[in-house]
Amino acid sequence: MQQRVLVGFCLVLISACAGASGALATGTLPPPDHLKSDEYSSYATRYQRACDAGGAQACGYLGFMYDNGHGVPPDLGLAVTLSERACSDGGAYGCVYLGYLYQVGRGVTQDVTRAAALFRKACEGEDASGCLLLGIMYKTGSGVTQDPEYAMQLFRKACDDGEELACTSLGYMYANGEGVDRDREHARELFHSACSGGDQIGCDAETRLAHQRAVP
Repeated sequence: MQQRVLVGFCLVLISACAGASGALATGTLPPPDHLKSDEYSSYATRYQRACDAGGAQACGYLGFMYDNGHGVPPDLGLAVTLSERACSDGGAYGCVYLGYLYQVGRGVTQDVTRAAALFRKACEGEDASGCLLLGIMYKTGSGVTQDPEYAMQLFRKACDDGEELACTSLGYMYANGEGVDRDREHARELFHSACSGGDQIGCDAETRLAHQRAVP
């Protein structure tokens, strides 16, 4: 579960408000995980313009584009710089992405404690994916003191904010009685909700639960 999220979390990031000036500069630009491949080039240009105009979220989006070479030449160093700029200026997307880079040691020296702090900042900025990833760290004790009950709170917050992977994570906690009394029926409801939102892990977990198989 943790590995799936770490590898694929960039596909489920949720944009958050960056403050008045940043919001005006970014306008209604969608986050990059909502784009089709044939839109990368044009949106990279739009992100650049918005970032130059002071849009913190757009700088974070552009960092993702440079890391993955979407519509621009791949440049990991620039991706780190843009993510740092975005996070410093109040862009929660940039904080989450920078946290990911620190967690896996991509373009920066691996530092899970720093990653946790960045995920916390994003979560406090109402970014559901930041809450999800911070919850995973508290569940596993990576970079923080293990605290299943607090992990539950973070998963619940992210799930309530529409993050399907958080609903799945919460379902695992209920299915296995981690940080909460075991409740397989509630777990099934959470898996079903996540599956309906497009999370394949939630679909698989719902199927396993229906066949009375263990949910890892």
